[in-house]
Amino acid sequence: MPHIQHIMEISKFEDEVTACILHYSPDAEIYAAHAEIGYMTSLSCKSVHIRDKKIVFHLLPIHFYCLPTYFQEKSLEYASKGLHLVHLWQDCWITKKEIVRSRIAALLGAYTRIHARQTTVKRISKDMVFGFFATNHLQGFVNARYNYGLFCGEILVAAASFSAGRKMTRNKTIGKSFELVRYANLLNHRVVGGLGKLIARFVKDVEPDDIMTYADLDWAWGAGYNALNFEKTGITPPQSFFIHPAEMVRYYPHRLPQQFTEEFNKQNGFENIDDFLKNNGYVKIYNAGNFKYLLKCG
Repeated sequence: MPHIQHIMEISKFEDEVTACILHYSPDAEIYAAHAEIGYMTSLSCKSVHIRDKKIVFHLLPIHFYCLPTYFQEKSLEYASKGLHLVHLWQDCWITKKEIVRSRIAALLGAYTRIHARQTTVKRISKDMVFGFFATNHLQGFVNARYNYGLFCGEILVAAASFSAGRKMTRNKTIGKSFELVRYANLLNHRVVGGLGKLIARFVKDVEPDDIMTYADLDWAWGAGYNALNFEKTGITPPQSFFIHPAEMVRYYPHRLPQQFTEEFNKQNGFENIDDFLKNNGYVKIYNAGNFKYLLKCG
């Protein structure tokens, strides 16, 4: 159970997010954890509903315990009713507040619109795309082979990164497959048709047979990919993370810092690293997984 300081921090998190949503949607409805919602099954934490936009924000303190599949099951359940369920974690709000604010605003229709025809596509450097994704994408930068940007005048307003190609066999045919690993708009902006324009340039330059990508079910349900003729091909299992309340940094179980494994190997009180980390104040959380999408180009 969280102690009093953590309870105060959770309350602050919920109040700040709720105020942000109400700023853009004053008629939003606020429900306590396990409240009787009426038109949908209840959620285990506080939630904010915007009925006219069919969006529900589920506010999640990192101390919340659930079964690994809970968030994915809730996302799919709400999607089946035409509702977009966003799982907004406390650590994301604390560490990436401006990006989260921008994403909330975008979902609620409050952004500066730029049309893709007003922009120019250019290949951009690793340093430039690193800075752009660090500032504008919740998951930050990732190494990629191909980086493209959309410029409105001299201002970079959207960027996309693609992996190197891999040989893949689909329907008994071997082809070159690439991954769209990142896409983001400039904070508080949306480039209408931007991703399509970047993909078109990449296809012209590289001539892939297909492009695959993922939609993070904590935030998205892939409507933008559907509009670009991507085909939904599957769903990935929920991913787990370890977080310490004092740090708010996510650690993947398969990429733990060397210090963690060294300390675990030196002790003999715990048989597995999950229990060891829990004893040291870390919390294990799960996301909702991803939808997997494929765009056939060849």
